[in-house]
Amino acid sequence: MKTRSIIRAITACICLGGICLAAGRPNLSGTWVLDKSRSFSNPPGLDQTMTIVHSGDEVKLDAKVVVQGKETVVNETWTLDGREYEFTPPGAAADVKGKRRASWMPGDRGILVEDQSMANTPKGPVPQQVARKYTLSADGNTLTVDYFIDRPGQSFESKRVFVKKQ
Repeated sequence: MKTRSIIRAITACICLGGICLAAGRPNLSGTWVLDKSRSFSNPPGLDQTMTIVHSGDEVKLDAKVVVQGKETVVNETWTLDGREYEFTPPGAAADVKGKRRASWMPGDRGILVEDQSMANTPKGPVPQQVARKYTLSADGNTLTVDYFIDRPGQSFESKRVFVKKQ
């Protein structure tokens, strides 16, 4: 009888542990609307809506970004495997190429997308690095995207906080 209780307790711990591990990675799926009041260091007149489909290590992001009345559509797909892939930055000129790496953050707290690109300008090549950190609130209703941008002579960060559209 005592052995059965111990076996049941061990089985319950293993099952609960598996549930906790499975629940550990956030799923960013949903339609997200920018909350300007909680965001900072963004272009004036910024509006943004994103639809994310997230399944395992695959993320598809479709966004509509409006800055001072000018709309841009962004469609991206990431594989969260930490490998480097070539890509063309959204809205960039045809001669801008880059490399992207997307991965889970340590402890599966969120997603990290790192871009390195090189623009060919009349003054020569101009490198740019952009890191985006996507984290989801515990209740799953707030998505925060921290941007870290480095260009020659200029580094800045911004934060965009999104609320889930019901």
